[in-house]
Amino acid sequence: MKLTFLGTAAAEGVPAVFCNCATCLRAKERGGMDIRTRSQILIDGDTLFDFPMDTYMHMLAHKLDLSAVKRVLITHAHMDHCYPQEFCMRGKPFAHGMTEPVVDVYCNATVRDLFRTDTAREIRPDIEGAIRLNVLHPFDETRSGDMRIVALPASHTRGEECLVYYLERGGRGALLLNDTGALDAAVYHRLADIGAAVDIVALDCTYGATRHGEGRHMGLYDAADQLELMDKCGLLRRGAKRYATHFSHNTDLDYGGLCSVAEPLGIDIAYDGCSVEV
Repeated sequence: MKLTFLGTAAAEGVPAVFCNCATCLRAKERGGMDIRTRSQILIDGDTLFDFPMDTYMHMLAHKLDLSAVKRVLITHAHMDHCYPQEFCMRGKPFAHGMTEPVVDVYCNATVRDLFRTDTAREIRPDIEGAIRLNVLHPFDETRSGDMRIVALPASHTRGEECLVYYLERGGRGALLLNDTGALDAAVYHRLADIGAAVDIVALDCTYGATRHGEGRHMGLYDAADQLELMDKCGLLRRGAKRYATHFSHNTDLDYGGLCSVAEPLGIDIAYDGCSVEV
């Protein structure tokens, strides 16, 4: 299983569109790993985790064939995770010679409704028919080809059943905890009970080098606490890779600064374009 972090920022990106804070000015000047687009992960070239407005930029930057994507897993309806209008372009006359004629989108009911309303004015009936919207609820499990998908309850937005995901393929497991606060130990116990085993985990780190504790996001110390819970539940395989992602510019830390805090915690800092194989 290969994961590529196409984007690693929170909603505003780094640098943020209208911002002149020290972090954003530094990112503009230095570029490289200090530039962060909105969060998205590509798994094995055929699966996308979230679909932000920066997906087009990711396609260009990494020379991707996004028509080869068979499934898209969406966490919630915020625009930095779900930009359904782009799907209006997934078919003729906008797209020719597509690798996969049909794409499965896994999401909650709010995202499904957003897809329908935001694409209603522009999507062609034949394109709409090639996009299968599959609604999942927390702890629902399904299979898509050779991939096992388990939806989990995120701690994020009130009034929406936000999701995060456990994925399994070829005997390898990935736990993707993007844009969520700390999860209860009961979630990890339930995962362990259904035989999940994690080789790589990606954790929200919106608040950088903090223990934020506000319930909707995490910092590095919250992420470390979550990893300890996973370990106690027997979820993490020996040598499991641990990455932090989804960073806000409000952390006031560049890539090197984040790494200096994360390293003693046993956490790697993801950056745009970072690829990991397990």
